[in-house]
Amino acid sequence: MDNRLKKWLRWLNIIHDDVQQLLVKRNIFWQVQDIIKTNKDLHKPSSFYDYLGDTYIAYITIGIRRQIKIDNKSISFSRLLNEMIETPEVLSRKYYTGLYKGSVVEDFADKDFDKFSGKGGDHISINIVNADLKELKKAALIVEEFADKMIAHHD
Repeated sequence: MDNRLKKWLRWLNIIHDDVQQLLVKRNIFWQVQDIIKTNKDLHKPSSFYDYLGDTYIAYITIGIRRQIKIDNKSISFSRLLNEMIETPEVLSRKYYTGLYKGSVVEDFADKDFDKFSGKGGDHISINIVNADLKELKKAALIVEEFADKMIAHHD
C-alpha cells in the first residue's frame, strides 16, 4: 500500500474520532437542555446555564475550526482533501474495489467508486474533491467569523 494512502487512512481515523466527539458533545448538550426544559424547578436564571452554553459553543467552534485548518503541522479534513487534490492517483479504483473483494456487495464496487471518480475513472476526481472542499470552506466560514467576533475577540 502506498505510504501516502496509509497516512490518509490514519488521518481519517483521527478526523473521524474528532468529529464523533463533537457529535457526542452536541448530543450531551441537547440532552441536558431537554432535562432543563422538562423540569419546571430548573426554569430560573443560573450562571451554570451560561457556563454550559458558553463552553459548548467554544468547544464546538474550536472543533470545527480544527477540521478546516491547513498547515504542515495539523491533521484536518481540509488538509486531507487538499492532499487528495494534489495526488488523486493515490486513491485508485483498484484499491477501492479491492476493499469489496469477497464481500456480498462486491458487484457494487465499480459503481460505488464512480461516485468519486466519475464514470470509469482510474482514481478519484479532482473536481469532485475540490467541490467538497469548497463546500466545507463555505460552511466553515460562518463558524470562523463567529469565532473571531464572539469568542476569540470582542469585535
